[in-house]
Amino acid sequence: MVGYIFILLGLIAIVIEILTPGLYMPALGVALIIYGIFLLILPNFALISSILAGVLTIIILNKFVYSAKYNVKVGVERLINKEGYALEDFDNEGFGRVEIEGENWLAKSKDKIRKGDKVLVIGYEGTTLIVKKVEK
Repeated sequence: MVGYIFILLGLIAIVIEILTPGLYMPALGVALIIYGIFLLILPNFALISSILAGVLTIIILNKFVYSAKYNVKVGVERLINKEGYALEDFDNEGFGRVEIEGENWLAKSKDKIRKGDKVLVIGYEGTTLIVKKVEK
């Protein structure tokens, strides 16, 4: 019976992680689930089961969670150094709309940009892209 409680607590910890991501709860959740399974299979070996649960948790998390060392970029920062084109003439303040990777973005530039000009994203301010005209 105690094994089922540990499995339930592990699942609750994982649900908490899903609701508030931060990679703090999966270690606890996985360890509790493994410990609960060991308690169901080998109830007389609680200490050994807890040690095995801890070791297996470390192995699983290192292999599948913490080893992912990708530099994931989201939002506007993923568009830096990408090319696109102007959807309209930029106004006198240097603002206009551009299409980058099929998405419509507000952009700003010091260059005189006309509709159809090829642009390169060189930065961003908030959600506004900073672009420069690409010379042909």
